[in-house]
Amino acid sequence: MADAEVLRGRMVEGLVRQGELDERWRAAFTEVARHEFIPDLVWRHDPDAGGLEDLVPLRRCDDPQGWLERAYANAPVTTQVDDGHPIGEGGCGFEVTSSASMPAVVAQMLAALEAQPGMRVLEIGTGTGYNAALLAHRLGAGNVVSVEVDPGVAEHARHALVAAGFGAVTVVSADGAEGYLPGAPYDRVISTAAVAEVPYAWVAQTRPGGRVLTPWGTPYYPGGLLALTVHRAGTATGRVVGPASFMWLRSQRIPRYTTSQIVRGEDTVRLSTTDLHPWSVAGDTHAATAIGLRVPKCETFYHPESSETGTLYLVDQWSRSWATLHLTTEAPYEVRQSGQRALWDEVQAAYRWWLDMGKPAVEAWRFTNDPSGQRIDLLLSDEPSSDASTAVFPRDE
Repeated sequence: MADAEVLRGRMVEGLVRQGELDERWRAAFTEVARHEFIPDLVWRHDPDAGGLEDLVPLRRCDDPQGWLERAYANAPVTTQVDDGHPIGEGGCGFEVTSSASMPAVVAQMLAALEAQPGMRVLEIGTGTGYNAALLAHRLGAGNVVSVEVDPGVAEHARHALVAAGFGAVTVVSADGAEGYLPGAPYDRVISTAAVAEVPYAWVAQTRPGGRVLTPWGTPYYPGGLLALTVHRAGTATGRVVGPASFMWLRSQRIPRYTTSQIVRGEDTVRLSTTDLHPWSVAGDTHAATAIGLRVPKCETFYHPESSETGTLYLVDQWSRSWATLHLTTEAPYEVRQSGQRALWDEVQAAYRWWLDMGKPAVEAWRFTNDPSGQRIDLLLSDEPSSDASTAVFPRDE
């Protein structure tokens, strides 16, 4: 059986071999022991568990080697379910509410942060404390402030950081959406939770020329890593610089649900057909980004039935509207819609708009964040398009 040092070495070498670990962060990944930050109790997804509570506890004492291997696998580790109060029998959970991110994603985000030794960094979402430890290793522990909304999670991270020799890291139990003003200004802000709107506090607490890095998304497509540069006028602008998919910031969380809770009401179903393949609207990240901005409060996921067939679901859990597109071996495909919104019609119209605009890439969207709110404009040249889809998030809502 491999011990922790061997497993850590394999993890680092794997990240290097796959080009996922920036050389500047290699020493931190090599010397910071990830397993020392993973709680003794974690959860794994078990599709055969039965019922809705399919997150099954894995205790270190029950399977020490399995627990250790999970700690060094290039995969996320679920460290909390249901906000610390598992709703299922035997400690089983329904919703992941805290985790240790996949090491490759951690490495990619740290590289994109563009932080240098000596810079002050504010981290939103302490989690296990592992990411804060990596920052502390390279930048200096006294330069790292980390905010965690869950007091129990924050306390675990504090103990782990002290034990690992990074006790000078400041861990604050508070709402990360507010940043942490007493430690400002910061050279960098990094969030390990996704947002639809970047809280202005993160911008306001960053030095001019500084960088705010956060996973960003919409209910339709929560998959971009947004980098903003802060300017002297109290504004920040930037673009999506890569893929990223994280749990939502607690104050912007999208609740988990099952399709059976929403997809019902067969007596009100409206039937139609389409020749549009579901991959076009849900599999293409560039199209999905545009659709997500033009079709608010619409979530999507695909349930395969075979290698060639399956069902695309569109759900607005707030209005209880839904649509399904059944993929068969050849078009046309059956569309079923129910509720006050015709979600497939909205998605199809947004997709056609995207085609008409010349299939703009994810990087073509410009984000602006200032005291009045967040604005997202489509740039097809040096200026926003006059026909651009824009999303505005006022502060007073």
